Amino acid sequence: MMSNDVDEKAAADRQPKRIVARQPQRKPGQVRFRKLLDALDELLATSNVQDIGLYQIAAKAKVPNASVYHFFPSTEAALLALAEVHHNALLELSMLRLEIRPARWQDLFRQKVISAAEYHNSHPAALRLFLGANISVEVKSADISQYHRLVDGRSQLLSYYFHVPAVPDWERRLATYFAMIDGVFSLSYSENGYIREDYVAEAHLAGIAYLRCYLPEILVPRDLGE
Repeated sequence: MMSNDVDEKAAADRQPKRIVARQPQRKPGQVRFRKLLDALDELLATSNVQDIGLYQIAAKAKVPNASVYHFFPSTEAALLALAEVHHNALLELSMLRLEIRPARWQDLFRQKVISAAEYHNSHPAALRLFLGANISVEVKSADISQYHRLVDGRSQLLSYYFHVPAVPDWERRLATYFAMIDGVFSLSYSENGYIREDYVAEAHLAGIAYLRCYLPEILVPRDLGE
């Protein structure tokens, strides 16, 4: 048993360390950190990821170069920090309860696909970060990790509205669903520069067709007073 533990630790030590942003603890630092992320967000609205460096971020934010290096050891670290901002916003949007209770589980998923597309289209930086052809390995890895957070949130929301039967490997099924949606979104972005409405409909159709392999057509609604 001890040998296995040592082998696992050695394997972990061989993995490349992700270079992340230095999170500020004090209010002034938090304000400057956010200012730098806002600058990067604006730059990504009009520039490709590979064309942006730390000097450009500092110039856009109108802060000394030393400030950007204080928080971000690399451009990759800045991109990851901005990706986290958009990931958190998308997760919150995905978990948000609907204004009108969905009659069917399919309606819930349709509304969430629409809202995700609307968020991406209104945030060009998110489009480039998550759907662009030049997405970095680190950001892509963070994007995949986001699927697991989305799975937990969507499972909770679905169970809030409906009695959901036990589905083998349900978490993996939902993760596959989100990957399918992203795939159609990426196709639309590569062809049109944004997520077009007909592609949103196609993404929903593909996702629902897949989930129907595991969920019954009708789920019993919950009494929200439960």
